[in-house]
Amino acid sequence: MDSCLGVEQDLDKATTKFTGIHDHTNKILQDLLTQVENIKQEIAKQPENEQLSEDQALLVSELAATLKQTVFQMSTEHRELHATVSRVGKSIDRHFIADYATVAPKAESFCSETNRPIMEQAIAQHLYRQGLEDVGDVFVGEAHIPPVERTCTFAQLQRCAAALSDGDPAPALQWAEKRAQELAHSPLPFTLHRMQALKLAREQGVVSAIEYVRKEFPAYASRHERQLQAAVCALAWCTPGAPTPPANYAHLLDPKALGAEAAELFIRESCAVLRLAALSPLAGAVVAGARVLPALHDIRAKMSHPNVIAAWADDELPLEVELGEDGGGYHSVFACPILRQQASELNPPMRLLCGHVISRDALNKLAMGVKLKCPYCPMEQSPAEARQIYFS
Repeated sequence: MDSCLGVEQDLDKATTKFTGIHDHTNKILQDLLTQVENIKQEIAKQPENEQLSEDQALLVSELAATLKQTVFQMSTEHRELHATVSRVGKSIDRHFIADYATVAPKAESFCSETNRPIMEQAIAQHLYRQGLEDVGDVFVGEAHIPPVERTCTFAQLQRCAAALSDGDPAPALQWAEKRAQELAHSPLPFTLHRMQALKLAREQGVVSAIEYVRKEFPAYASRHERQLQAAVCALAWCTPGAPTPPANYAHLLDPKALGAEAAELFIRESCAVLRLAALSPLAGAVVAGARVLPALHDIRAKMSHPNVIAAWADDELPLEVELGEDGGGYHSVFACPILRQQASELNPPMRLLCGHVISRDALNKLAMGVKLKCPYCPMEQSPAEARQIYFS
């Protein structure tokens, strides 16, 4: 995100300068065209073979000089604009990394006989989950992939979400009505009914919307009182000739914004009900990779020291990756901070009384007699008081 902001600042400067030069150039050219037309009309009033007067010749000479100076000035401004645009390209090169080959030296392993079928299966599953069944069928057929789970349930959810984005809550409402009991404590049903009421107000009039509100909204009055009041008030601005609505009702009267909000909520709530991951394995891998690649590149550049080069392994990452709310939760392996070794069944992680965790081998090496001092804090304890940690 910081990289995007850095490039955006340089891009804004270039855009602002381009707009300024564009407006300035148009004004100058319009003034010059007006002067040329005036002189042309004045000359056209004279007889055909009569020479120009001294005043007319002076005006033509001055206009020619002005044109020459204007062309020079425009060329100079264009060169300056070109330099500004070039700085945007340099900013992109400075903030973004074009080649990540050093971070993933074994990327070709995706094409191996073992991993290629797995990758193809992941791509096919992703296509089906996005509702692109025709594309998935063609991909499976042309790539000669074994039968793939079509995940029709998720494809149906995607179709409902796409309809919501287009402003049509009907398919999502039908899906939610079939699972009314499971969605009893979810905000999804009210959100869909609100969207339908506002859609009726726009297409059939406020009267139809009010009838729908009276029928559907009472069931949600206790849990969504404020949102319900706002939705009913928003109907007043759906009448023809209504004034501009206040800012706090603007999002309710914007079908695209309301549809995008409903589609996001629908995918999240429906996946929770059906116990489906919101992201396909392929999408989850892409999200994780996009988050970790810049950090890996920085670490790789600094890991030339012999004492730390061992931390870079082919099958694990040397750092924690925060995937966010949509990235899912994954258990990380434990590496002893003292011995720099990964824990195993023979060398499990041990929790000290103070809360710090080290490996059993490190515990045995640090133990001196009946007392053990924590390597990270002043607390002392008996080695026997350490407890083994189990990762589920």
